[in-house]
Amino acid sequence: MHRVALALLVLTLTGCGRADDERAVSAVSTRFLQAVRDGDGEIACAQLTPAAAESLEASRPCADAVTDLDVSPGPVTRAQVYSISAKVDVGNGASYFLELTRAGWRISAAGCTSTSRDAPFDCEAEG
Repeated sequence: MHRVALALLVLTLTGCGRADDERAVSAVSTRFLQAVRDGDGEIACAQLTPAAAESLEASRPCADAVTDLDVSPGPVTRAQVYSISAKVDVGNGASYFLELTRAGWRISAAGCTSTSRDAPFDCEAEG
């Protein structure tokens, strides 16, 4: 009896954690898109993993480069969490890939689209 109760508790807590993570990755993606739209490069870059931010800094600081990305805001239509990685789909057809870092969920690839089922994603920024 105690094992069944414990198993149910673990399943319940795991489910809540997954829902919390799905809300978190959605929030990070939405915050990133709003910041890019508003021209706030500092906030947008803060939503990126260090590697993704670094990939934008080829010729100028991330805060300047990120606002030039060809991404457009849209509502989050789907958030999928897989342990320490996640994928968020936005209503405009783009996808965002996230990683769980010490600082929380951060975008590792932004504005990704796929041209076919077999082709890899083409992303505006990735690291």
